[in-house]
Amino acid sequence: MGVIHRRSPDGGWSGVEPRAYDDPSLAGVRKHELIGEPEGASQYRMRYFEVPPGARTARERHPHDHGVMIVAGRARVTLGETTHEVGEGDVVYVAGDELHCFEALGEEPLGFVCVVGPRSPAQ
Repeated sequence: MGVIHRRSPDGGWSGVEPRAYDDPSLAGVRKHELIGEPEGASQYRMRYFEVPPGARTARERHPHDHGVMIVAGRARVTLGETTHEVGEGDVVYVAGDELHCFEALGEEPLGFVCVVGPRSPAQ
């Protein structure tokens, strides 16, 4: 059976607890797992990330690829050895095992939706 998570006035979603990161270099970055195993999704996960102005996500690589849509703000995106500036409405494909990072530019927070495959044992 399907599930609906309604957006709340505080920027979160009903039934979804945002997750902060323990790494002090990622202070203020929050991840919302909007669709995943708890909702019964077995083929993909949909997540929303909030990145405060001047902050960034982790510089990391994973075996899975990502589909990302910027829905608020602007970002400098690292893909491998190159960087690109993107903004609201832009879509980014991150290949599996590619180094990537999203850094908020300007005075407003960065918000993006990220779709990935199902969770593997290493995730």
